[in-house]
Amino acid sequence: MKNLKGLILVAATLLITACTSIPLSTMYKMMNFSPLEFDPRELVVAVKVPRGMKVRTGDLIVDFAFKAKEEKDSFKHRFLVQVNPNYQLPPKLAKEVLRGDNMTILQLSKEDALTMYNEQQAVKKYRENSDDGVGSFGLKVESACRDENFSINDSKLNMYVKLEKDEEFFIFTEDLELVDMSGALEKIPSCS
Repeated sequence: MKNLKGLILVAATLLITACTSIPLSTMYKMMNFSPLEFDPRELVVAVKVPRGMKVRTGDLIVDFAFKAKEEKDSFKHRFLVQVNPNYQLPPKLAKEVLRGDNMTILQLSKEDALTMYNEQQAVKKYRENSDDGVGSFGLKVESACRDENFSINDSKLNMYVKLEKDEEFFIFTEDLELVDMSGALEKIPSCS
């Protein structure tokens, strides 16, 4: 019976991985991730899109929330991640960029990163005296835009994340179909 449960768990994990754009290695990494233990000022996201697509400020969202018994201890933030054109692309990540691809580096604004950091500290302090409350952290692609070179046959994007300044980027989502995500080609806005 124990072996059957283990087999079902492995099969379910593989099925979930197959049905999403999240690699198994990322699922494992995120299972060990604590949204209270990383510094949002060091969060860097790289998004690779094919020719004809671009990622802009606000196309990526960080949701961070905490719901406690008391409203005064609760919060809900939606941060628009900012394009950072001055960030130097590391050589290992640069190898992922094929001819015609666009790689965009994004980070939280200094103000948003500080707000998130302060809220992390508030939750930690709250948890010292109480074990209730539910928190959530999410990183999602809200949109991207298209130009005259866009092809409906190639709307896949990859997202890479770096949580600490001394670590490498890891693949967060792979081959995410923007056309499938938006529901229709017309919903992908023009870059102009």
